[in-house]
Amino acid sequence: MISNGSVTLVVSYVNIVFPIAVFLSAQTMVGHMTDRFVSVAEPIIGEEERENINRVLDSGRFLQGPLVEEFEKKWADYVGTKHAIAVSNGTTAIQLSLNALGLEPGDEVIVPSLTFGSTATAVVHQACVPVFADIDREIYTLDHTDLERCLSDRTEAILPVHLYGHPAEMDKIRSFADEHDLAIVEDAAQAHGASYKGDPVGSIGDVGCFSFYATKNITTGEGGIVTTDDDDIAESIRLLRSHGMANRDEHVSLGYNYRMSELNGAIGSPQVDRLPDFNRRRTEITERLFAELDDLDWIRPATVRDYVDHAYFWAPFELDTTAIGMSGKEVWKKLKEQGVETRHRYVDPLYKQPVFTEHRGFNSDFPWSANEHTHDYGNLSLPNVEAVAGKTIGLPNHPGLDDEEVDYVIETVRGFDS
Repeated sequence: MISNGSVTLVVSYVNIVFPIAVFLSAQTMVGHMTDRFVSVAEPIIGEEERENINRVLDSGRFLQGPLVEEFEKKWADYVGTKHAIAVSNGTTAIQLSLNALGLEPGDEVIVPSLTFGSTATAVVHQACVPVFADIDREIYTLDHTDLERCLSDRTEAILPVHLYGHPAEMDKIRSFADEHDLAIVEDAAQAHGASYKGDPVGSIGDVGCFSFYATKNITTGEGGIVTTDDDDIAESIRLLRSHGMANRDEHVSLGYNYRMSELNGAIGSPQVDRLPDFNRRRTEITERLFAELDDLDWIRPATVRDYVDHAYFWAPFELDTTAIGMSGKEVWKKLKEQGVETRHRYVDPLYKQPVFTEHRGFNSDFPWSANEHTHDYGNLSLPNVEAVAGKTIGLPNHPGLDDEEVDYVIETVRGFDS
């Protein structure tokens, strides 16, 4: 039976084992720099995940099956939505969501300017045009006060990102979207278990998109999921993720091969059960880091608003690069040499990335050419994101850390010598 599914097994190996193996091997290499090393992130896989993997291997069914369905049901229950549709990764979750919402080539989607690139490239993959908003200076998510500037007659959706695990200001974003008849696609790839004023992220917009990459709060090795209460959107995404097929012989729409494998679902289902404990430990560690490093003049804990539950994908801190006399990249490198790995991403605003400044779409100027508006990203300048970009780091806070390792992180940062 396994030989019949050999191609699928190889693909599933790449989607599950490869991301985790590459991540762990990187930790091993950097660990040789010092006698002691604390990693910033680490996938935690238990016996139930291993047992599920063996069940799949023994069954010979590697395509989307009952364990993916179990994972979908658990995630829908956890987020509180009617539907959860598993897909190949978080980027495809966004693309399929925009497709299911009916966006057309050249339509505009408002996105934050500080986030991982796939938030905006997924918009381009759907032949739409990203319009970059500034960020809230305190919590780094999309600035709702900048939405009016971004609005045009081609705007169809807003794509807020719950960056580092802190929810965006969804009340204000929802109000603006309702006023202008816009859809909301929540990018919750970094916010598993976060909530905004009591509502779980992924249940507030028209759709929510999650990633389950190896370093996320929970993992499937690689994978994503879309949450929604809309029956039509859910049915459309189920169709689109599997070649647009209504049945084995009938292609009814232009779909994709964006399914989640059964091996990914085998890992994901028990991970959902452990997410509350994982997040409790992340919160405990992060709050301790915030408290014990708050008096330093060169590193400041990020703001957390009191009406949110933060998922703490990052334990985020903002650097005063003038006070420390080093760039964010230099601080990241120096801390790693001293045995503390940190997250340090998003050094430049997205609108400064070549894919956008040079309009690199489908081997041409498309989809910008399908839009009558000028989007000269190269001349865009947004004050809040430019004050922050390259100056944030995330200290180790994953639930696999013990108290002694957290002590070491605190001691190293407090004794940091530039």
